[in-house]
Amino acid sequence: MDFRQYKDASVFAKDAETFLQKDEALNNLPLGILNRCLHNDKQGTISKPAPFFATITDDDNELVLVLIMTPPYNLGVFGDSSHIQINEAIEHAIANLKKIQLIIPGVIGTKHLAGTFAEKWCKDEKIIYETAMEQCIFKLTKVMDVPQSPGFIRLATMEDHELLSKWGYEFSFVTETPFTIAEAKEKTKEFIQQESLYVWVDGEPVSMARKARGTSKGMSVNYVYTPKKYEKRGYATSCVSQLSRMLLKEGYEFCTLYTDLANPTSNSIYKRIGYRPIGDSIVYQFKSV
Repeated sequence: MDFRQYKDASVFAKDAETFLQKDEALNNLPLGILNRCLHNDKQGTISKPAPFFATITDDDNELVLVLIMTPPYNLGVFGDSSHIQINEAIEHAIANLKKIQLIIPGVIGTKHLAGTFAEKWCKDEKIIYETAMEQCIFKLTKVMDVPQSPGFIRLATMEDHELLSKWGYEFSFVTETPFTIAEAKEKTKEFIQQESLYVWVDGEPVSMARKARGTSKGMSVNYVYTPKKYEKRGYATSCVSQLSRMLLKEGYEFCTLYTDLANPTSNSIYKRIGYRPIGDSIVYQFKSV
């Protein structure tokens, strides 16, 4: 088996993109990250710290495993779980990652890939792994007719920055990677400037959602949040359904999103809108003992 690390996103794309696009919707996360890195390279934007890319190929030089990490976030492990050498590929990846002393806070992937990686990564080490979040990957190709709450959707502007920064900070605590209020402000400014963040307005902003991680045929929806005082009024349903409809009208064939399986309310909302489960994902965090 061969382990190859890449410094250049475009070289990595030549080796890994076709492999990931065999199931574009399921692999929306790595493809979206890769597309963002390629876009940044074209714009001359230097990512700090630099993203990590690597592949593992089998004895026939066929791709088995793809590794992507944008520090300080978790390592993404993507590949064909049914490959006869998948466990060997994971072991080979781990041996090389430890050789280059890559700092990995956790891992995300399918239950089989992420679980196998976490178990082998922590073996003989003074670290343990814990489940941070069990997720479901959803795909939508048609928006269902659902009741709409009063109001309308619009792009967020810098006039919304302070409010949406507060929402973003609150939202982060229901994810596997909470961030500071300063980070929330920075992210919100970036999203507004990218024209990727939307709000549902009923007299005032009451809910938000973001389009993110575009692939060749699809676009992901994330950063869905409604403050507690506006919950149970259908605002999130309206915001996500309208944003999804807009994305399909723009020409995307499908939308994708990740959900927290511990939140049955949001999962039921997405199903009513037209999102259907296509795969599982799990996040493990590593901790010293």
